[in-house]
Amino acid sequence: MNNALKKSVDRILDLAINEDQTKLDLTSSLTLTNKKIKADIVFKEKGILSGTDIINHLIKKYNNKIFIKWRHKDGDKIKKFEKVGTVYGPAKDIISLERIILNFLQRLCGISTLTEKYSKIVKKTQIKILDTRKNIPGWRLLEKYAVRIGGGLNHRTNLKDQILVKENHIFLNNNIEKTLEKLKKNKKIKVSEIEVTNMRELKVAIKFRPKRIMLDNFSIANIKKSVQLIRNSIKSEIEVSGKMTINKIEKIKKLDIDFISVGKITHSACFLDISMLVVK
Repeated sequence: MNNALKKSVDRILDLAINEDQTKLDLTSSLTLTNKKIKADIVFKEKGILSGTDIINHLIKKYNNKIFIKWRHKDGDKIKKFEKVGTVYGPAKDIISLERIILNFLQRLCGISTLTEKYSKIVKKTQIKILDTRKNIPGWRLLEKYAVRIGGGLNHRTNLKDQILVKENHIFLNNNIEKTLEKLKKNKKIKVSEIEVTNMRELKVAIKFRPKRIMLDNFSIANIKKSVQLIRNSIKSEIEVSGKMTINKIEKIKKLDIDFISVGKITHSACFLDISMLVVK
């Protein structure tokens, strides 16, 4: 984990501890001691393990007397009812932290599992699955980490990373020509990507020769036409986005496309069903 990711984990952990009031866990304080126990982490459904380093970091920050012995590593495919690790440490502290550990783990594994499902479709092609900025605030670096574990690639992390001309920039400048002319005036500016929503905008974008062109919400027929037009004109990378379902990706995966961006892998990923149960 790099420092930026650690800082994100620390911030979220502080919020989670304050929200859950782990230090004031009434039930655990009244019924438990801090005798040493162990608890197994078990997948209740099949999926991809993700976030072991993140969980290790947050546990160490919370209480360095707690530790996990993992039986698998990030990216491993886990079967239903398979044990992935065992938590060791003081009983009261482990039980108070249980929900926070599982919330982190279930979220990360859910994203990695859904990403792997999409990445598997294009595995034998040159196409890479990209994430978007459709994230839970504060969770972006963690979610992008989970995307990578699932076999996807990260798009820009924030708005300062690169220049990406989108439909609202074009709309507020009345048309794509005026938008790109404004950028063209600054010789030091390098446009990384232009999003187009129709064939007319695509033809203008091609003249601008950006590093990448994003075809947003194009029909399959127009994606095919656009790919041919771009390849015959310039060397720009091609990204396709907009309601990219598994069925649609299956239909375009043989085209000469470089990237497919899928917001769903973060904004619609479900928590994976994972439990933590104390064992003897």
